[in-house]
Amino acid sequence: MDAYLDLARLGKNHWWRYIVSLLVIFFSWQIVGAVPVILLLIWTQLDNSPSTSFTADGNFQGISLNITFTAFMLASWAFLAGIFIAIRFIHGRRFLTLITPHSRIDWKRLFQGFGLWFGLMVLIAVVEAALYPGRYVWTFDRRAYLPFIFLALILIPIQTSAEELFFRGYLLQGFGLRIRNLWVLTFLSGFLFMLPHLLNPEAKLDYWLMGLNYFSIGAMLAYVTLREGRLELALGVHAANNLFTALFANTVITVLPTPSLFTIQELDVNYSTIALLVAILVFVLTFWRSFRQRTSTPIP
Repeated sequence: MDAYLDLARLGKNHWWRYIVSLLVIFFSWQIVGAVPVILLLIWTQLDNSPSTSFTADGNFQGISLNITFTAFMLASWAFLAGIFIAIRFIHGRRFLTLITPHSRIDWKRLFQGFGLWFGLMVLIAVVEAALYPGRYVWTFDRRAYLPFIFLALILIPIQTSAEELFFRGYLLQGFGLRIRNLWVLTFLSGFLFMLPHLLNPEAKLDYWLMGLNYFSIGAMLAYVTLREGRLELALGVHAANNLFTALFANTVITVLPTPSLFTIQELDVNYSTIALLVAILVFVLTFWRSFRQRTSTPIP
C-alpha cells in the first residue's frame, strides 16, 4: 500500500496544483467531452425529421445506438487526456505512476481480475434468469451488434480505465499524502465514486440501494488496489463489468443503451444489491492469499 501511495511524492504536490489539475480534468471531461453529444443534439434539431429527438431522460430517439454510444463514450478520451495533462505537466510525474510502482504494467494480473469478475457477472445473470423467467429477453440485432462489438472493445476499456485512473489512481494517491489508513481511504474512495453515479437514471429506482451498489464496487476496487499496491486488478474488474453489461445484458433503464444480446426488462434493485455484495465477497476472498503488499522502490 505504502509504495503505491508514495508514488504521488514523485511529483509536485503543492495544494494549488491539485486545484488546477481538478479544474483541467473536469473541464476536459465535462466540457470538451460533451462536444460530440452537443453536435449530435444539434443535428437532431436541424435534420427536420420528426423521427429523431432528444428525450427528457437524456437519450436519443431515432438514431442508431452505435452512433449515440460513440458520441457519449468519446467523453472518456477527453477525460483521459485531462488526467494525462494533470499528471505530466502540472504534477510533473510519469503517467505510469498512477498504475504501479514498477516499470511495467502487470497484464496477467489485469486479465485475472477481468476473467474472475466477468465470470461472476455471467453467474449472476444466469441465476437471475433462472429465478425470474422472462426477465431476460433476447434482443440480438445482427446488423447493430456486430459493429458494436468493435466499438465496445475499443471505447469501453478507455472509459473504465479513465475512471480507475482518476478515482483509484489520482484521487486515492492524492489523499494518501495525508491519510494512510486502509479503511478510511477505502470508504472515501467508495463514497466519491458513488456521488457522480447517483446521477444515472437507474439510481432513481432506489437511491439508497443503488447508492450502496455504487459505493460497494468503488470501495472494493479501492481496497484491492491498496492491498495489491497497484491498479491492475481494479482496471480488469471495471472493464469486465461494463463490457458484460454493454455486450451481453443491458437493462431497459440505463444511462447508456446498447444493442446487447439480452435486455433485462426489470432492474431488480434488491437482487442486484445482494448479488453484487456476494460477488465482491467471492472476489476478495479469491485473491486474499495472493494480495501483494508491494515494498519495492517506486520507479524513478
